[in-house]
Amino acid sequence: MHAVTLLLWGEGERRSCCSPDAVQRARESAQALGVSFQTLDRRAEFSLEVVEPFVADYLAGKTPNPCVACNPGRLAALVDLADELGYERIATGHYARLVWRDGAPFVARGRDRGKDQSYMLARVAPETLARLDFPLGDLTKTEVRARASVAGLAVSEEPESQEVCFATNGYRSFFCRRGVQPATGAVVDSHGKRLGTHDGQWWFTVGQRRGLGLAAPTPLYVLARRAAANEVVVGGRDKLATTDVEVRDLIDRGLGEAPGLEVQLRYKAAPVALSELQHLVARRLRLQLATPFEAAAPGQAAVFYRQDVVVGSGFIAESVGVRV
Repeated sequence: MHAVTLLLWGEGERRSCCSPDAVQRARESAQALGVSFQTLDRRAEFSLEVVEPFVADYLAGKTPNPCVACNPGRLAALVDLADELGYERIATGHYARLVWRDGAPFVARGRDRGKDQSYMLARVAPETLARLDFPLGDLTKTEVRARASVAGLAVSEEPESQEVCFATNGYRSFFCRRGVQPATGAVVDSHGKRLGTHDGQWWFTVGQRRGLGLAAPTPLYVLARRAAANEVVVGGRDKLATTDVEVRDLIDRGLGEAPGLEVQLRYKAAPVALSELQHLVARRLRLQLATPFEAAAPGQAAVFYRQDVVVGSGFIAESVGVRV
């Protein structure tokens, strides 16, 4: 047995999952278990494959999920390392399950729905999945902490890691450190009427309510970010909901027809059933949701499930059907 952790980011607070502190905690756990340990330094690849595209997409008005982009590359790197060391299987700490259908590996939801990470693993290649084991998939977080405590591992009491390891202090702080300068723009309603100003459309997120700096008789929410015009579009909550979503960059692993198919449009969001699914050109889909979904943000992953098994994924396109 051999333990490996990846160093992906050279800074960050203790709660960051991929910081130097996290590497040290992994090393201590391996020592406590009496297994060999090494660190795989992928900071350069992580910056090129995950961080830089994240920054570019966010400034362009999208809301990317860096964890979805990160997992395919880092898990493939672990497979390459396993080949070098002569190991056949790789166990990871993801809360997900691996299932086999007709000789092919698929990711499925973990037992602990509150910690389920199948959404984050949706775009991992089948050849990589075939080499993985998910020993936490049938356990809850509480059960894992209890087992770690019995084993004498200090990490049993560690706080939860942050979702975005390179922006643990928030996106505003992260962008400022990267030299992104304020840029004054307009806050407008769905008819284009100017309601106020902002200092950069990238500071906002679709669905955001707080921090708009506007006085209104009813609550206002961010409906869209128009990067080219540096505009933030706001409106009532009723305008956040849509049943019409377009998906780009589709990976289809057996979507089939709409009946019985669900799509998850944001991490931690409840899946939504589909009433209609239309294949378009260039790996795009048009979805008709059975029930409205609020704050479908362009750039977020759209992950398709059939009976809790991931059967496809893509990204919400710019033509999401929010009424703005």
